[in-house]
Amino acid sequence: MRRIAQYATLLAGLSAFSLLSTACSPSASAERGQELFDLHCALCHEGPTPDLKKQPPRLEHLFAAKQLPSGAPTTDAQVRKTIVEGLRTMPAFDKRLNEQELNDLVAYLHTLN
Repeated sequence: MRRIAQYATLLAGLSAFSLLSTACSPSASAERGQELFDLHCALCHEGPTPDLKKQPPRLEHLFAAKQLPSGAPTTDAQVRKTIVEGLRTMPAFDKRLNEQELNDLVAYLHTLN
């Protein structure tokens, strides 16, 4: 019985540590998403792009808004759709990113709030 209590205490401690470390640091998914953002998105969305007549929107606080710059609702599904299909001058990334990379990128965009 004592061994079971020790085991339960150990599990509770590990669970608390896991929750605390997750809350204090960005998720691995968001970290991978930032790498993808830096590679595929930052050039247009982080600064002026002289080649374009209309500048792409900045993506800080993207999920804090009720609507995307396109007027569509701000949901994970709609953001994924825009990334996959492209919109206006934004190219489609359907052939460049796999499902996990899309998940990671959306996770990172959530951290920009």
